[in-house]
Amino acid sequence: MIYFGDIHNHNAHGYGKGSIERSIEIAREHLDFFAFTGHSSWHDLTALENGRERHFIDGFRRLKETWPRVQERIAQANEPGRFASFLGFEWHSNMYGDQCVIFPGDHRPIKYTSSLQALREFCLSEGALMIPHHLGYPRGRRGVNWDVFHPACTPVVEIFSFHGLSEHDRGPHPMVRGSPGGRQTQNTVRAALDAGLRFGFVASTDNHAGFPGAWGEGLLAVHAPALSRDDVMDALHARRTYALTGDRIRLDCTLDGSPMGSTVPGKEEYRLQAHIEAADEIDLVELVVDGEVVERFWPRKPSDAAALDDGGAVLVRYEWGWGPWGELGLDRVTDWQQHIGIHGGRLLRVDKCLGGGPFDEDRRHRITREDDGVGIQSHTSRRNAFADVATHAVVMQIEGNAATELTIDIRQPAVLAHRVRMSDLLRGSANFHAGPYGAESFQFHRAVTPSDYRMHIDLALSGRTLTRYAYLRVRQLNGQLAWTSPFFIDPP
Repeated sequence: MIYFGDIHNHNAHGYGKGSIERSIEIAREHLDFFAFTGHSSWHDLTALENGRERHFIDGFRRLKETWPRVQERIAQANEPGRFASFLGFEWHSNMYGDQCVIFPGDHRPIKYTSSLQALREFCLSEGALMIPHHLGYPRGRRGVNWDVFHPACTPVVEIFSFHGLSEHDRGPHPMVRGSPGGRQTQNTVRAALDAGLRFGFVASTDNHAGFPGAWGEGLLAVHAPALSRDDVMDALHARRTYALTGDRIRLDCTLDGSPMGSTVPGKEEYRLQAHIEAADEIDLVELVVDGEVVERFWPRKPSDAAALDDGGAVLVRYEWGWGPWGELGLDRVTDWQQHIGIHGGRLLRVDKCLGGGPFDEDRRHRITREDDGVGIQSHTSRRNAFADVATHAVVMQIEGNAATELTIDIRQPAVLAHRVRMSDLLRGSANFHAGPYGAESFQFHRAVTPSDYRMHIDLALSGRTLTRYAYLRVRQLNGQLAWTSPFFIDPP
């Protein structure tokens, strides 16, 4: 099974926004597991302009004062088989880089120390994980310090969050949203792997608005036999993990039958196999071996009609929000009540793509799978929209044919009803508006057929090519990405 979660996020129990109760409710709505990692301390914090260091110090004090409440709420939220919740905290350091500590059990203490070694020893005694994040920031500015890396309680590292991507110093998602500065080449994941370090990949949001799992800010997937704390922790320790930007790309990859994150004995030839089921049209899959892209794969593309005649399941993304352009001065939060009906087809799966804004302590998104479709209660605004994306979406996997019809019935923000045929969605999107220019909008995106979102790779790799490590990078046409944890090669 593949389970999706966020193990690095914040709220007002620290220097973010929102209650722990709100964070838990949001996580339960659209994630399989999450860890709350409240801001705890910063041993080498320096004075800031206009005394702004109080922003951090006051946040640390709030977490310390409310830690008993946080402990109790996390313990109550855990429900094996349905939802896994983890207790954690974040330790800041200019010198060593920030670390998230995640406990396997309940009612555990915060460790206050200025020593990375003392923090590591504490984690080992607790059976806790210690995961560095926003790695690519410059060393000495809260970027990772690979010189002190040790895999004992750090089997994985966080390569992506709202801060940006630390895979390497080029490519998408540069680190421009935080103060420490841009990506430093020596601090990237690629540099550490090339130096011989071994770790798996995860991503998480680092969201400060109390919205774990916010779409586009980072997501983690684990391969586990069941949904429980023990199973998720086992997957993290074994590096059976992969990192995502937001869309739930389902990905399984083996090397000579061993799962991602494995160490494989060196030999003359290897067999790499991967099955990919994306959440949108696949643009490109790349195989990175020893720091270089050695293979590129593209999906096979038969005609749309043939794909449906074969009885394949199509993907339809439904998106809502937008609203008044900021310069119109109409700063509002819009409530949505709507229902998507499916006629002449069968709904197989619904993925929820819920952005982190706008912040609201009381409102909640509720996406419900129903016998005849999907019910949606939601709210949107351009206020606090991360990366200016003022929308939410669901991705529906639908088994049907060209005659299958989708209906949308809206009660808020206006009373509207529309009907579209799958044959039309295979040719293009269906766009609608809740009122005159400037009003909110909603749309069905162009449907995606199985040949565009599914791929299988079966590749022989020479032992002369693969000598140290290898991983897959998947990119969708909408820009969403996934990275498998690396395979590592032991010398023969």
